[in-house]
Amino acid sequence: MNTKRAPKVRFKGFTDAWELRKFESIAARASSISADPTLPRVEYEDIISGIGLLNKDVKLKGISKPGIVFNQGDILYGKLRPYLHNWFLPSFSGLAVGDFWVLQPKDADSSFLFRLIQGQQFDDVANQSIGTKMPRADWNLVSKTLFFVPTSIDEQALIGRYFRSIDNLITLHQRKLDKMKDLKKAFLNLIFSQKLRFYGFTDSWELRNLDDEVRFYNGLTYTPSDIVENDGTLVLRSSNVQNGEIVTDDNVYVRSEVVSSENVQVGDITVVVRNGSKALIGKHAKIRENMYSTVIGAFMTGIRSEHSSFINALLSTQSFDSEIKKNMGATINQITGGMFKRMKFFFPENAEQEIIGQCFDSIDNLITLRQNKIDSLKEVKKILLRNMLI
Repeated sequence: MNTKRAPKVRFKGFTDAWELRKFESIAARASSISADPTLPRVEYEDIISGIGLLNKDVKLKGISKPGIVFNQGDILYGKLRPYLHNWFLPSFSGLAVGDFWVLQPKDADSSFLFRLIQGQQFDDVANQSIGTKMPRADWNLVSKTLFFVPTSIDEQALIGRYFRSIDNLITLHQRKLDKMKDLKKAFLNLIFSQKLRFYGFTDSWELRNLDDEVRFYNGLTYTPSDIVENDGTLVLRSSNVQNGEIVTDDNVYVRSEVVSSENVQVGDITVVVRNGSKALIGKHAKIRENMYSTVIGAFMTGIRSEHSSFINALLSTQSFDSEIKKNMGATINQITGGMFKRMKFFFPENAEQEIIGQCFDSIDNLITLRQNKIDSLKEVKKILLRNMLI
């Protein structure tokens, strides 16, 4: 085995080959347990998966669970289901509560080590897990694995700082995205509570059955033997609905001759009506471009309306969420077609529906552009990790 190599891309001024080192030679596991009430706690649910940011101010949580002590510069790595990518580089001291490794750098820069655990090699090794239902990364395996590491701490630190600048840029866009989503939520509440009206509209909104305003259609039931590689009809499922948009990263195709349901059209809204997770019931997305030879799956419902943008906004309101919770099955996470059709909401006249729909379409487009920017930055980061690490 070649024990010395250089990465494809590196900073000017560094020419020395990188050396193979066991992971345990660059990182130790902290094991000190504490229940100190003055220390903030970090749990799995506090970390934004794959980004390495906290989603709340953990210093305000007020919990008293014991955990592993960590200090600034240590790295928290979620060993339970490592494919979830729950990692965090704290700038404060605290307690890691749950299935974490607290990694302490040894003769290595902490910011470089933080990038190393995000690399493909570490991810592959960590996911050779122990257990099936609750897989955990195996320290005995990870600690003995060889990784190429710069011999220069300065080069390590420079790599770490470079990726930190990318993470900061992603963070900036993520915060802007979160703020836009919060503003949309507030605007939805103002519009659909009629506290805010567009100029020129004064007529009262009327309470109507959803079934009187839209047409519903059912999804396709298919069997495993109907599935083909990619030369068939695309079946949209819950995994194709992400952040209020249709994505085509996890596709299932079936033989076109078994398709008996209607093709989706531009403006249709796909809604998840049955799923193993209650949180996904009601998740929806509007079809914004032609999707030929595409249907929805059996656990989805299609909605067609002359005012689809208004309906799509309506399905994002607290009123719709309340209807979902009220009609949710007791034992099966679903809303039936009958339940859906009987839901009642307040509707304005058609002209006002059109303006409201156009407004929220514009907001959704801005949110999508911001999300695309974040996705692009994450992809750039992946490419750089592949080329700047060995």
